[in-house]
Amino acid sequence: MLLFAPFRRWPLMVGATFAGEFGARLLHDDAFASSLVNSVANVFEILLIAGAIRRKVPDITDASRLLALSATATGSTVVACGLSGLVAAAFAHVYHGGSFGEIWLTWYSGHVIGMVIVATLVVVARREQRALLGRPGNRRDFAVCMGALLLVCAVVFLQGEWPLLFLVLPPLVLLAFRHGFAGVVAGVTVIAIASGTATALGAGPFALLRSPTLLERTLLLQVFVGTCCLVALPVATVLSERRRLLALLRRNEARYRLLADYSRDMVVRMSPTATSYVSPAVTSMLGWSPEEFLQPRWDLVHEEDFAAAKSAIERLFAEGGTETITARMRHKDGHDVWIEAIATRIESETGGTPEIISSARDISKRMEARAALDENRARLRAIADNVPALIAHVDAGERYTFINARYERLFGMPEADVIGKTVSEVRGEGAYAPLARHVRAAIEGREQTFDRLPDPSTGMRYLQSHYVPDIAPDGEQRGFYALTFDITPLKEAERALERLARIDTLTGLGNRRQFEERLERAIARSRRHGTPLVLMSLDLDRFKAINDTHGHPVGDTVLVAFAQRLSACVYDVDTVARLGGDEFVVLIEDAATPDIAELIAEKIVAAMQEPVRIDTHQLHVATSIGIAFSKDVASGRALIALADKALYDAKAAGRNTYRLIED
Repeated sequence: MLLFAPFRRWPLMVGATFAGEFGARLLHDDAFASSLVNSVANVFEILLIAGAIRRKVPDITDASRLLALSATATGSTVVACGLSGLVAAAFAHVYHGGSFGEIWLTWYSGHVIGMVIVATLVVVARREQRALLGRPGNRRDFAVCMGALLLVCAVVFLQGEWPLLFLVLPPLVLLAFRHGFAGVVAGVTVIAIASGTATALGAGPFALLRSPTLLERTLLLQVFVGTCCLVALPVATVLSERRRLLALLRRNEARYRLLADYSRDMVVRMSPTATSYVSPAVTSMLGWSPEEFLQPRWDLVHEEDFAAAKSAIERLFAEGGTETITARMRHKDGHDVWIEAIATRIESETGGTPEIISSARDISKRMEARAALDENRARLRAIADNVPALIAHVDAGERYTFINARYERLFGMPEADVIGKTVSEVRGEGAYAPLARHVRAAIEGREQTFDRLPDPSTGMRYLQSHYVPDIAPDGEQRGFYALTFDITPLKEAERALERLARIDTLTGLGNRRQFEERLERAIARSRRHGTPLVLMSLDLDRFKAINDTHGHPVGDTVLVAFAQRLSACVYDVDTVARLGGDEFVVLIEDAATPDIAELIAEKIVAAMQEPVRIDTHQLHVATSIGIAFSKDVASGRALIALADKALYDAKAAGRNTYRLIED
């Protein structure tokens, strides 16, 4: 009864069972200790069996778990009865001195047989309930079978001369075969009553034993009834499972037929020579009736798709498996319908020629959408390939999934060599290193814009990249889109503008802006390292007279020649600039003493002794130089003022010479 009760009622039921047995033993004049131990052993045995069954088969009325129920009940009964017998036999052996083995064997055999008979019959009776006397429509047959069993029992147990116990088995099996578990319960109950009554009266086949004890007769009676259960129950179990499977098969077949008949997909079952079933969906899909489609209609397959469809069907019949067939079929009114059929080869139930079952659906709208999609893709691809930018898509695993044609034109890498590979594999570890942080940031959802300097990986071009995260509607990071522009012309223009802003266009020397920038940096280095600075301020003697006499073009030529000779007299690291007109400056950072500055000045004055040749003329041009030498420059303006004062002194001294002022 525990198998049918909820767990919350188990304590009450177990307590009542223990109290009943313990009280009955005391009323039977058993010793208190024996009554307590035996009652505990019985309750322990019951809990083990019921707990194992409920854990393995929570619902014992589930017909699909019948075999699991039988196996669990048998195994738990064998184990639990053995354990409870150990408790009872050990107690009896210690306190009463009985034989441990005999007590345990008596307990074990009696309890196992009792579980097989009583527990099984109670469970079955509880499951069958009203069907114990036969199901409606079968009760007459049930009564006839029971009558036959009663007649055999009378023959067997009303005599005591022949061992005819086996005669009760055929009518019992007949009851189990025709009426299942209800027949088993009713039949075993009748046999148990008849055999028990005859044994108690000293009649029946058990009377053939010579001087049997009460224990022997009781055990033999239990063995006999248990044997009847073990013979009839497997028959009922197998038949019950068979009926369940047949009912399940009929339900599944009915459901399949219902699904096939009312599905919008066309279901076809065919052999190599004929079609055995076509679902009604063929009418709504192709306009033909199922009867018109019962012969293979290869004539309806579009000629462009015929060969592939025919080959797929033949391959299925020959090799088996599953094929997806896409083809156009002619509708009854003349237009083509795109069909997608999933066909599977099945073996014949009779072992004959295999058949094919296919489920087909109308995919015309899908094919139209696919054609439109392909057209849009081609249009977008053409746009992407002709945009003056590198366009790519990189997934969350840093693998390329798309590149436009400009990639191949710029880097010489075909699309097939790029798609599916990681950025590091395509670009190389050296080129990937400066990109890595931008790639990871874009995959994490942060937009990136950055410039890349010329190197072999960029084709020696300036590139500007813009990484746009690709985020799915559900928030998943799917990678990023990379848009890269070639900004080399822009950078070259910027450099040209930068050069124009800092270079004197006539002489190619630095202008006033470049000189002031370099002077500030030189002063900072001088203060940091404690080194002196030399600033020379130069102009051409009587340059205005040259312009007035020979014209400005000749004056410009003189200025260019002076700039070239001036640059030749100093090192490349020194700064030479034209501030305007005939004003020039030279900034020297590595002159440790004033003597070095004077040597450079003498070299410049000497370089101007050679005439400047212009066409057929030779002009003698001289320069005056003012030198400022300072170990602790206060400011650029102060240093320039010091050099200008020295230049004024040189001119006052007669020109074509130099003067140095040390700060």
